[in-house]
Amino acid sequence: MTSKVIMGFEVHQPFRIRKDAFWNPRFKGSPQERYFDDKLNREIFERVRAKCYIPATNIILEEIEAGEDEGREVKFFFSVSGTLLEQAERWGRDFLDLLELLSSTRKVEFLAQTYYHSVTSLWEDRTEWREQVKLHVETVKSLLGQTPVTFENTELLTSPVIVEEAENMGFNGIMMEGKDSVLRGRSPNFVYRRKGGKISILPRNFTLSDDVAFRFSNPNWDQYPLTAEKYSSWVKASPGQVVTIFVDYETFGEHHWKESGILEFLRWLPRELNREGVEMTLPREVEGSPYYDLEVSGISSWADIRKDHTSWLGNIMQWAYDEAVRRSEMTSKELGGEFLRAWRYFTTSDNYYYLFTEGGGPGEVHSYFNAYNSPIDAFLNEFYAINSFLHDELENLGIKNEPFFFYKDGKRVGVAWDENQFMEIVRRDESLKDHLKYLKEWLQ
Repeated sequence: MTSKVIMGFEVHQPFRIRKDAFWNPRFKGSPQERYFDDKLNREIFERVRAKCYIPATNIILEEIEAGEDEGREVKFFFSVSGTLLEQAERWGRDFLDLLELLSSTRKVEFLAQTYYHSVTSLWEDRTEWREQVKLHVETVKSLLGQTPVTFENTELLTSPVIVEEAENMGFNGIMMEGKDSVLRGRSPNFVYRRKGGKISILPRNFTLSDDVAFRFSNPNWDQYPLTAEKYSSWVKASPGQVVTIFVDYETFGEHHWKESGILEFLRWLPRELNREGVEMTLPREVEGSPYYDLEVSGISSWADIRKDHTSWLGNIMQWAYDEAVRRSEMTSKELGGEFLRAWRYFTTSDNYYYLFTEGGGPGEVHSYFNAYNSPIDAFLNEFYAINSFLHDELENLGIKNEPFFFYKDGKRVGVAWDENQFMEIVRRDESLKDHLKYLKEWLQ
């Protein structure tokens, strides 16, 4: 019987690439204005803000206050991407104010993630990934007044290297998917510790999480309708140390509309958990109590049936888009400013997610979240946009030569377009020094 629950939300919106980037490439202005659809991004943000962000956050604030008045603890965690915070600063300051209020209650923990909610942790060179994590930590500290101690990688993408990197960056804990092949028959309802390390691992209970995220408003589900009372009894009956529930925040009012009862479910859940004797707690409050050592293996995520990285890097269109993004990394960093910021928008996982082509249940989910008419439509516009963007950068830098590709253990690990970029890549990874013998020939 479980006596504790950790419950939290992923809060993210991307900057979507123009749907007509390929068909109508005549936009002027900054890189962001040329390649990203601010009109659409604002429309979506404002719709979700009205349907989910404002009402759901007000409910949580009201329930935290009610809990204080009634002598019970109401606690949640949030993992808010940097791109979402940017959009809130631009188009929904009232939501940002509510997030600040959540932080001030000391009953809400804000997690660290990659600022751009990106796939950069899957690259061999994780320099950019580290920079995005550090940028996110600084942003959460600046805007929300908290220094994150718990890390959640994009879409719960986790591997042995990512867990080790998170520990090296000083995080006390990391969230991951409670994937059966990683837990090897053990329950997700425990705090684990990286084998050979110190960082705590909090596996998501995906069955209980998905009951809310995906099944709540499905009339064909044999447990429909789901009430806060029924759900709390399930949490209580789950054996283990602590149940971790983690869902998209947009679940509350956007994915499931208000008319489904989802917002009232959120309101009553803390009360029903308390009635069942289940204590709401935070990741940071349990990270010092690991129960088992866990040897993390392979790549896991919370996406689709395979729960691995193939939702973002599983087909040739995704590989081609990723290659184009990586080719423009060093040019973006050499130019800096608006070019670097725009390039980082291209790294956002959503751009890769839209290119998923499989059918069945996963295909239906991807189709629901796709900003384009189809994966092919997404590829035409995204691949054109990133290559056109790179062309703009090369023109700005006056570069006309072909790139130099770095290889390590048979894999391409870096792309340079001039000597400065070449030397920067070698500086990042001294094992690539053997490529120096090709520098003079390449520059001729």
